Amino acid sequence: MIYLITCAFIALDFITGLVQALATKTFASSVMREGLFHKVGIVLIIFLGVLIDYAQGYVDMGVTVPVAGAVCGYICVMETGSSVENICKIAPDLMPDKLVALFGNLKGGGGDA
Repeated sequence: MIYLITCAFIALDFITGLVQALATKTFASSVMREGLFHKVGIVLIIFLGVLIDYAQGYVDMGVTVPVAGAVCGYICVMETGSSVENICKIAPDLMPDKLVALFGNLKGGGGDA
């Protein structure tokens, strides 16, 4: 179920990014293509985490840490921050400043959204 939830966060970020680009009239296929490659990279990172978790049952890797869950958690937080940024560009008055600042700080953006 965690993988389905993570994919939903990824899809939400993609959709909000697309709507934001259309709403602000900044849509560019090259930017969309770059974003899709980024999303493919994220899915590959999830796959790597799953593979590491699976391999830990058969190969002594020195540690037994559940990697996939941590990766998915990080991705959900990252995609949430990106979705909030997109929503703020679509409708700046919709999101409270404190919430925007929180997600900006989580992404290392210092509250600028």
